[in-house]
Amino acid sequence: MMIWCTIIAMALVTFSVRYIFLARSIPIRINDTTKRFLKFSAPAVLTALTIPIVFFPEGELHASPTNPFILGAIVAIGLSLTRLATIWVLIISMASFVACKWLL
Repeated sequence: MMIWCTIIAMALVTFSVRYIFLARSIPIRINDTTKRFLKFSAPAVLTALTIPIVFFPEGELHASPTNPFILGAIVAIGLSLTRLATIWVLIISMASFVACKWLL
């Protein structure tokens, strides 16, 4: 029962936060500094999600040059810095990850 209450409460929190910014009936204005900071939220969340997968693939720190997760992440970062289309970054980095996993 407590889990369901937590899920419902978090759903309400998520909905209310998004509703405040999307509803036209609530006059909220965000200043330029806040808008600038919000641009960093997506990369921050993506980093928080990927770091444990890349460096702790089996629950323990595995930061060696033979870790295919690290090699795939390096390829993905390098490709994304070249401003390549996202789908190509995904395909090439996944292929390099699979190749590294197969070869190592």
